[in-house]
Amino acid sequence: MIKSMTGFGLGSAGRGLNKLNIEIKSVNSRFLEIKFRGIQLDSSLENKLKKIIEKKLYRGSVLVRIDKNRKNDFKEISFNQERFEIIRDILKNIHVLYGQRMSLSNIISTNDLLKVEEEVTLKPNLIIKAVEKALDELNEMRIYEGQEIFQDTSKRVDLINKTLDLLENKIKSYKTLKHKNLKSNIEEMIADETLDESRLIQEVAYFVEKMDISEEIIRSKSHFKQLYSYLESDYPVGKKINFLVQEIGREINTIGSKSHQVDVTIDVVEVKDELEKIREQIQNIL
Repeated sequence: MIKSMTGFGLGSAGRGLNKLNIEIKSVNSRFLEIKFRGIQLDSSLENKLKKIIEKKLYRGSVLVRIDKNRKNDFKEISFNQERFEIIRDILKNIHVLYGQRMSLSNIISTNDLLKVEEEVTLKPNLIIKAVEKALDELNEMRIYEGQEIFQDTSKRVDLINKTLDLLENKIKSYKTLKHKNLKSNIEEMIADETLDESRLIQEVAYFVEKMDISEEIIRSKSHFKQLYSYLESDYPVGKKINFLVQEIGREINTIGSKSHQVDVTIDVVEVKDELEKIREQIQNIL
């Protein structure tokens, strides 16, 4: 099934003061463009991340933001309760035996009861795992949006195919009627000996041939059949689908130029409108 190029994913690595938040966004683009924002990464780690992204996303404009945890600007402090209780018991004995008291500030300043958590550099493999998690989320969104595009495009293709069938039948009816009228007029003119019969037959044949849109209909349906197979593909096919839609557009334009009946022109305009909506949708296909 096709995928969209639009997606969003989150990941994280570490905890507390050392936690990193990863956010990855992607939008449609002709090629794969990767940009990093946030904290400065080691060049070797950045290159590794780029290779991972290339394998998982293939195409699109991708923004990777990696930031430190900004929940608050205070360093985390841990309390050594076990050590405090030992010191408390010792101080009680000192007070009983010697009548000496010590304040809480004296205790804290002279003992490692409170420990300030220091920043540490996260291991690259933790950052890589967090980025991979964000990429997995992003790809899930791409798949979901791809399904939406598939449903919408399929409905429009079905509608166009039905309209093409109607167009083909209308043109056949017009050709038959036109041929009948021309034949009647020609027979009258020939009876009056005012026309060159062979020359007139050639002109009529040319006119009838000019009205024939069967080849354009056949090619358009063939393109749509191919488009269906691409829509069901698990591989990146966005560029191929875009090419097919352009080719179908050319065939529809030819049909419009060959037909001058009002109702046929209306049908052609409707087909062009649906085709334009398909073209807009497929710009976001991977």
